Amino acid sequence: MRLLFEPLTLKEMRLPNRVVMPPMVTNYASEDGAVTKRLIDYYQERARGGAGLIIVEMTTPHPTGKGFPCMLGVYNDRFIPGLKELSRAIQSFGACAALQIGHAGRQTSSSITGHKVLAPSPIPSKGTTEIPEELSLGEIQEITEAFGQAALRARRAGFDAIELHGTHGYLLNAFLSPYTNKRTDLYGGSFENRLRFPLEVIREVRGKVGENFPLIFRLCGNEYIEGDEAITPDVAKQIAPRLIEAGIDGVHVTGGIGETRDHLVQPLYYREQYHVYLAEAIKQVVRDAPVITAGSIRDPDSAEKILQEGKADLIAMGRALLADPMFPKKAGTGKTGQIRRCIRCNECVSHLRSGYRIVCTVNFELGREADSRIHPAGKQKRILVVGSGPGGMEAARVLSLRGHDVTLCEKDGSLGGLVHLAAAPPWKKDLLDLVHWLEDQLEKSDVQTHLHTEVDRDFIERLAPDVLVMATGALPHRPGIPGVESAMTAMDVLRGGAVGETVLVCGGGLIGCETAWYLAEQKRKVTIVEMLPDIVPDVEVAARSVILKKLKSYDVRVITEVKMEKVLPGQGALLLDRNWNRKEIKADTVVLATGLVPNRTLYEQVKDSWETVLLGDAKKPRRIIDAMHEANHLARFQL
Repeated sequence: MRLLFEPLTLKEMRLPNRVVMPPMVTNYASEDGAVTKRLIDYYQERARGGAGLIIVEMTTPHPTGKGFPCMLGVYNDRFIPGLKELSRAIQSFGACAALQIGHAGRQTSSSITGHKVLAPSPIPSKGTTEIPEELSLGEIQEITEAFGQAALRARRAGFDAIELHGTHGYLLNAFLSPYTNKRTDLYGGSFENRLRFPLEVIREVRGKVGENFPLIFRLCGNEYIEGDEAITPDVAKQIAPRLIEAGIDGVHVTGGIGETRDHLVQPLYYREQYHVYLAEAIKQVVRDAPVITAGSIRDPDSAEKILQEGKADLIAMGRALLADPMFPKKAGTGKTGQIRRCIRCNECVSHLRSGYRIVCTVNFELGREADSRIHPAGKQKRILVVGSGPGGMEAARVLSLRGHDVTLCEKDGSLGGLVHLAAAPPWKKDLLDLVHWLEDQLEKSDVQTHLHTEVDRDFIERLAPDVLVMATGALPHRPGIPGVESAMTAMDVLRGGAVGETVLVCGGGLIGCETAWYLAEQKRKVTIVEMLPDIVPDVEVAARSVILKKLKSYDVRVITEVKMEKVLPGQGALLLDRNWNRKEIKADTVVLATGLVPNRTLYEQVKDSWETVLLGDAKKPRRIIDAMHEANHLARFQL
């Protein structure tokens, strides 16, 4: 880790290491854009964890630029005291603090800003019907000046640097891109004209903060829009040197816009180090200016290699620092095995896009750093946890840390529950990082772990626990239709069961669609049938985008609004549509992905004899985040 923890100087700012916490909107600010205690606690924890540079999330310089319900503002002097408290909290642990200033442009709504939506051209963002209003020359000048005043306020608030948000489809990006900029005046059309507004903003900001104050520009290296009418890596390589000439000191390279959000914050289906190739390309054209790279960098060894190969000068780790704020300190002291890694489930982003505060599947303490510390239990209890999925393991871990006498039993030969099946496709291996971390934590704890142990009434009587925590998981649901006993379940497939050449997957939820993708990858001809009008409707939007693209690329056939009436062993199934028309679909194998049901067999046998609590899928089949957070609520506040 020689280079990752080497200092770097950028004008008057000296970074203690090369680990950067990139800007990520949290919705932890107040509704009027002010700094809150929750926000300060959140950033201070990441500074305490050893990040060298913390870039505070996008902060709007103008009331029309608000992109989220609880987004920071810097468009008025009243914000300065709170921002000053925030910068000092970050700096108190030796980290440098930068403030990102950005205008949401077309990627917001009047319901959020209370104003008309403004953009270079009246092109609505994908998925919305609100058409933005084309900025007038007077409004362009007003927003340019607002950026300058916002930068001055940031400097007065004690920040060490400023980052201008020029990517992800927001206003500066929208002017730079031929995809969103269709103007025919001085601010559109040619490459030079599209550069005009961003360059004017840079010069305005530079004029307000002085020559020695560090300015960073977050640049879109690739919009991932098909066709030539977009920012491509070649276009980005033309833009970057012009930014440096105008007064930018460093470039932070990412990619993707609202329309291509699966590239913006990559789900676990995509490769790691996703945008490093873009940073490498920009590094070749900006030479001495530091370049920050980002995009699914979860491993300190990978980060070090990027630096050693000269692909970038600094490493941004966003979700990785949400999952474990102590990542830098652990990496710097050789404790990489103790890092709680992000599993790229994108629950954080999903909550944000729904207008809520961000959360983290693997880190319950995110956003509640001050009030969720683990405290000793008032009364120590003997607790038996039955089942070792993520919920059971996390409950055992936290209960033990609180001083309880904890026994964890698992009927199979390994910990992790259904996660092992969920992670069977190679593109879902990130999920196993959570299991490995929990295993490591349990090994270091006082939890007594028993594998190959089937818990029954006799076992419970011998142990004599005060409390039983039932984390016994869930089982596949089999619909009550003729021939269903001849069908496989998705779990059978993921366990390696024999499947024919043609497969009918019944169920178009996440499990069904991932199973179909997995089988199609193995050259099977796959059809999905689903009762609802659409497939994977409740899946996080970026993940859903990837799934749909993959199913299409493998020619997976999808039939919606049909009900499976009968399984025909070795032949397929008989379907019934909403007009009561019957249709037979031929298939060698029928695979059921019709949901899960709680496994409560033991619970029903013992619930009247011992204090018993249901946890995770045993309570109701849901997602990993539900099991992990439910386990923490139970272990920290209820037992």
